[in-house]
Amino acid sequence: MLTERQARVLELVIGEYVETASPVGSQHVQTKYRLDVSSATIRNDMAELEEAGYLSHPHTSSGRVPTEKGYRHYVETLMREEQLPWEAQQTIRHQFHQVERGQEAWVHLAASVLAQAVENAAVVTAPWTSVCRLKHLELVSLHERTALLVLVLDQARLKQQVLLLDEDQTQDELTAVAGRLNEALGGLSAYEIVSHADEFAGVERQVVDELLAVMRGADVGNADEAYLDGLRHVLGQPEFSRSDRALSLMELLDERNLTRAIPLRALAQQGITVIIGADNPRLAEAGEAMRACSVIVSAYGEPGVASGALAVLGPMRMHYPRTISTVRYLAGVMSDLMRHYGE
Repeated sequence: MLTERQARVLELVIGEYVETASPVGSQHVQTKYRLDVSSATIRNDMAELEEAGYLSHPHTSSGRVPTEKGYRHYVETLMREEQLPWEAQQTIRHQFHQVERGQEAWVHLAASVLAQAVENAAVVTAPWTSVCRLKHLELVSLHERTALLVLVLDQARLKQQVLLLDEDQTQDELTAVAGRLNEALGGLSAYEIVSHADEFAGVERQVVDELLAVMRGADVGNADEAYLDGLRHVLGQPEFSRSDRALSLMELLDERNLTRAIPLRALAQQGITVIIGADNPRLAEAGEAMRACSVIVSAYGEPGVASGALAVLGPMRMHYPRTISTVRYLAGVMSDLMRHYGE
């Protein structure tokens, strides 16, 4: 157990180190925060915090830096979570009202907004669903035997596919086909549509076969669909000034490895999950670069219906109160969007 003063010293050291990325000395803490004890007393507290594993002492400096244990104690016990300012909340909501409606646009925007707000890397997954369902389809004539199939799936997912038709079709004929298919298949999953496929022939059957292919692809593919933004913020931090560590992180977060390096589906819960350094074995196994990082994750959406994940990745020396409040707020915005437009 830490004394009240030791806890305060640890909190101040972490706050200073987050801002400066430089080891923090006792004299600096005593002078800046006007503590009513001497710098020698603070130095003794720092020595005890180091002995207990909360701080470490770089050989080239007289100051101390936080350890994984120190950050963990800070997040779990000392941290006071910030409320995201009202102006920032309004700015975020305005950006979502401005962007094109649809799941893919929202996910891309969420990654961009989150990375910019916390100045670290952001990863946002598309919502996971057990199966997708057809809400509506449209057919748009492009040429005599070429049409654009537009599928609106549940949770505001939009898919498009060009069809090469076996017969010439006017726009009026395509509109009639779309109307019959919407009436017969609206609200069904790919599995359920298969049982109705033999009811259709000609152009209608061709459209049904294509929409089944698109929906099956959506069912299989969206579990690993994730978007990364803001990696430049992380690579610009002192922790990644070594080229080998920066290269290792870039390889881990390559699009093909992203969901393996950060298993968001396993980590995301309702509420906030904070993973510091080697807290999570799956992340620790990813190598030195990930062990130098923290990840803050939240689920969004509706459990059992469709849910995705928001995450921030950065060095352990991150501003936890601001990052946690931003992740929590943005997860709420995404959940609201899915409830409103996913019905």
